[in-house]
Amino acid sequence: MKKILMIALVALLALSPMDATAKRKVTKSRHVTEKQQRASKRAFMVGISTYRANGHTAWENIHGAEDVAMIKPTLTQQGFAVISLTNEQATYANIKKQLSAFVKNTRKGDIVYLHFSTHGQPVEDGLNGLKKDEADGWDESIVPIDAGSRYEKGRYVGDKHLTDDELEVYFEQLRKKIGPTGALYVVMDACHAGGGSRDVEPFTVRGTNEGLSRSGAVFNIKSGDRKSHYSLPKGSSLAPTLFLEACTSQQRNSEIRINGQEVGSLSYNVKCALEQHPLGKDLKQFKTDVQQSTQQRGRWPSRQTLVVEE
Repeated sequence: MKKILMIALVALLALSPMDATAKRKVTKSRHVTEKQQRASKRAFMVGISTYRANGHTAWENIHGAEDVAMIKPTLTQQGFAVISLTNEQATYANIKKQLSAFVKNTRKGDIVYLHFSTHGQPVEDGLNGLKKDEADGWDESIVPIDAGSRYEKGRYVGDKHLTDDELEVYFEQLRKKIGPTGALYVVMDACHAGGGSRDVEPFTVRGTNEGLSRSGAVFNIKSGDRKSHYSLPKGSSLAPTLFLEACTSQQRNSEIRINGQEVGSLSYNVKCALEQHPLGKDLKQFKTDVQQSTQQRGRWPSRQTLVVEE
């Protein structure tokens, strides 16, 4: 009898550490899984309202930071981990630095949302050593807070404009890292070329129809009226992608006024769409929700066309 009890005791002692170790492994595994789930929805947002006076011609203030403040809470409620850069945080160098880190931390299967609410401006193709690949001779760009509005030798040479060539590198990296099981959304609430005069628009306009040129080339709105702005290569290994842009390059991107507050026209309709359905892997649903929202009275400038690329 004693011999049987001793054998049972030894067996119990031998099993106990293994049970404890197993429990620790299960707990750790559950923690990692939950952490991965929380990080599977990720957003990167840039919004500028108050521009610096970079050069003798300053950018007019807009309401980009308000766009971020309007949309961010909804994304957070839907489980997105949101990184936002507003006003003085949104320098050329910091946007690129934070976006690089964001790409690095992206994983397969993630749902990623990128948002830019800034001024926009055409930039002469090939400026500052960038590749020359535009048929009309002009790149699209968003305007960080430290970018000037005109090329001025010895003062501002366009090196703080964030062009489509630069942005497309990040977009391609994200699509490769996310893969076909995730989704990438990109919202550009900026003028790509339209803009110009507030005298003919009821509310604030984001951007300018004056191209930034080193050679003295003059941007022609009509010749540069492309219906798409970014290159979206196809491939079975790439994440499905939806781009929403506030206007064609021939049009003005005008803000709208909601309850006495000016906000980005596209940003407001994105907010309304997010409130209809949580943002997930159904790109068609989000596109439909945004398009339907823009058709409601008072939500979209009458002379502005929503650009959809997918």
